[in-house]
Amino acid sequence: MDTGGKIRTGNILRHLSKHHDITLISNVESPKDDQWIGEIKQFCTKFIPVKWREVRKGSVIFFIRLFLQMFSRYPVSALNDYSATLKTAIEDELKKNRYDIAICDFVQSALLFKKVGNLPTLLFQHNVESMIAKRHVQQNNGILVKMFWWLQWEKMSFFEKAACKKFTSVIAVSQEDKRLFKELYGAGNVSVIPTGVDLEYYNISVDRQETESSLVFCGSMDWLPNEDAILFFINEILPEIKKSIPKVNLTVIGRNPSSALSKIVDNVPEVDLTGWVKDTRPHIEKGQVFIVPIRIGGGTRMKIYEAMAMGKAIVSTTIGAEGLPVKNDIHLVFADQPQDFAKRIVSLFNDQEKRKFLGNNARTYVEANFGWPVVADIFSDLCVKTVNKKL
Repeated sequence: MDTGGKIRTGNILRHLSKHHDITLISNVESPKDDQWIGEIKQFCTKFIPVKWREVRKGSVIFFIRLFLQMFSRYPVSALNDYSATLKTAIEDELKKNRYDIAICDFVQSALLFKKVGNLPTLLFQHNVESMIAKRHVQQNNGILVKMFWWLQWEKMSFFEKAACKKFTSVIAVSQEDKRLFKELYGAGNVSVIPTGVDLEYYNISVDRQETESSLVFCGSMDWLPNEDAILFFINEILPEIKKSIPKVNLTVIGRNPSSALSKIVDNVPEVDLTGWVKDTRPHIEKGQVFIVPIRIGGGTRMKIYEAMAMGKAIVSTTIGAEGLPVKNDIHLVFADQPQDFAKRIVSLFNDQEKRKFLGNNARTYVEANFGWPVVADIFSDLCVKTVNKKL
C-alpha cells in the first residue's frame, strides 16, 4: 500500500472484509511482492494471485512496447495494465462460483471486464484519468511530448467514457470528479465516497521536534504528476524561498524516483530524495511545512489528509487539493503561482502560531469526517445499491 490508490482500496477492503465475502484477484510480481502475500488475508476471504512481470521504465523493451502501443486505440496506461492471464483468471472464477457483484479497481483495468455476463459491475474511479493527460498537454512545451499526451488525452477520453457507460455503477472520490464524469461523459450512474485516513496511524506526536526551515513532500515518485511537482518546486519556487530563507531544505519521500530526477536533485543541495521508506511519519513530523505543489492530477490527494491528521501546516496548489472539501487559511493554505507559493511558505516558517492553528484545525476536521470505517460503510451501501439495480 505505497500509492494513494492502493492505500484507499486496501483500507476499504480491510473494513469490507469484516462483513462481506470478498475474492481478490490481482497481479503479483515475484520476488518483489512476496513479502506482502502473508498480509492479504486481512483484505479478503479468497485471494487469487496472477503472475506478472512489470517492464522496467526506460529499458529497450519499454520503448519498443511504447512505440507499438501508439498504434492502438486504447490509452497506453490501459495497455500497460492489461494481462490476458489476469483476464482469464477473472472469467474462470466467475464461471466456477456465484458472485453478487464484480468491482473494477481503476479504469485502466476495464479491459479485463469484457466478459462478465449479466453480473452487476462497479467501476472504482480514483481519478478522472483523461484530466491527468490533459494537464500533461498543458504543462509540457516539447512538441513531441505534447503530441504524445494529446493522443493519450483523446484515447483516454474515449476509453473512460465507454467504461463509465458500460459499468452498472461508478464510484468517484470527490464531488468535482462526479461533476466531470457527468459533464465530459454524460455519466448519470456516478456516486461519491469521501477520501479517508487512518487516524490511529497518522496522529500528532506529543514530543515531535520539527527541523527549522524544513519542508516535506510525500508521494510515489514514479507517478509523473509528483515528479512534475518537484521539478516545478525546484525550478520556480525554491529560488524564491531562498531569497528570504537561504537554509531552506525539502525532503521528498516516495518510491522509485527516476534517474533523470535524481541527477537534477544531485545538484540541488536543498533537496533530499529518500526513495521508498517503510514509515513516512518520522519524516513528515520533522517538516515545519508540508507542501503539495502539484500542477497535474485528478481524484484527491490522500497525502494531504495524512498530513492533516498529523497536524501539519500545509501549502498546496488548488489542483493539489482538488476535490477535497477544505478551506483556505482554515485547514491549509492555497497558492498557485511560484512567488505566492514561496511567500506562503516563508510566512509560515516565521509564524509558529499560524502553523499550530492550521495543524490543529486540520486534525480536528479529519477526525470528525474521514475515518476509514465511515468510508467503507458508504462504499458497502453503494455496492448493495448496484446489485439492486440489476434485480
